[in-house]
Amino acid sequence: MKKSIMFLLWAGAAISISEIYTGGLLAPLGFGKALTAIILGHLIGTGLLALGGYISFTRRRSAMDSAAFSLGRNGGRLAALCNVVQLTGWTVVMIVQAGSAVTAIFPAVPFAAVSFVLGLLVLLWALIFGSPAQWINSAVVILLAFLCGVLVWESAGRSWGQASFSEGLSFALALELSIAMPVSWLPLAGDYSYRAKDPSCASAMPFAGYFLGSVFMYGFGLFIALKTGKDFFAFIAESRFRLIACAVVVFSTLTTAFLDLYSAAVSSRRIVNIKNLKIPILGFGLFSCVLGAFFPLEEYSGFLTNFLSAIGMVFIPVYGVIFIDFFMKRPEDASPGGTNLPGCAAALGGMAVYSLCTRYELGIPTLLSIAAVAILYIPVVLLRTKRR
Repeated sequence: MKKSIMFLLWAGAAISISEIYTGGLLAPLGFGKALTAIILGHLIGTGLLALGGYISFTRRRSAMDSAAFSLGRNGGRLAALCNVVQLTGWTVVMIVQAGSAVTAIFPAVPFAAVSFVLGLLVLLWALIFGSPAQWINSAVVILLAFLCGVLVWESAGRSWGQASFSEGLSFALALELSIAMPVSWLPLAGDYSYRAKDPSCASAMPFAGYFLGSVFMYGFGLFIALKTGKDFFAFIAESRFRLIACAVVVFSTLTTAFLDLYSAAVSSRRIVNIKNLKIPILGFGLFSCVLGAFFPLEEYSGFLTNFLSAIGMVFIPVYGVIFIDFFMKRPEDASPGGTNLPGCAAALGGMAVYSLCTRYELGIPTLLSIAAVAILYIPVVLLRTKRR
């Protein structure tokens, strides 16, 4: 895969309503602190994303094949199952967000109908462009960047509104929300990077594309919230460029959600033996269409925050094990019985730490979870290496 295609692939993944909406959630911190959290969080999160892609490139394995390398055959299957669930969930989130945005622009259109049609469009896009190495996807991403620029220009011209925000958002939570979005792509980064031309294409291009795109989207959402006191859905409902806003919603959903469907299908191969990827793409896509059409909108905001937290809780510790194995060069045959029990135990310990940190707002859950995995797992790897 060429560098330009890889860059635009990840820039397109970052151009989404989720990024804009989450950026708006950081508004209670004020512009300076929120922007600092966004940049620092994305440096950490996108760095982990790029590292995951580089490992898959080096091993020439997909994302969940890398998980199986570290956790063993059985642990890899469990990780793949979790990945299928979270990727299908992300597809539903993308559909729900897009449906909400379109109905905000055109209130007379039923949400269920819009969401179902958008889900079918995502499914068709994934079936046609399952491999991202297609010029049309890159062209749409460039068009999206231009259209987003138009919306930014419009928002800059609006007068300042009366923005009031509830208290209680800490800098640590804002930082974690900025880390969580790029990290949510970590379990599928390898599905694209392992086919890259060279190491910079596998890691530097995903980092640059996603970092630039996502920081811009977060910043856009933050700016809208601070200037108008409204979220993105309310903003586009009043936009002078409703058709442009609608195009951004639809095309950003296509260029983002098809990645989820494709990688869910790839991950399903670790669970069941499927040769034709279009079969699981079709199954996951139809399921997402139906679930998205009947999603309870009033639960959306809380669901998104909890969903991001759940993804981080599972995959940050899993990839902590993968990172340690990679840097310490643990051999694959060190997983007797198809399961790397110390690695799985360390991952479970990291999950517990992440959950406790999130529940009681202790520090930065991502960093503390990785630290816990390192403390639990590195001594075991060192002992095994010494015995060899």
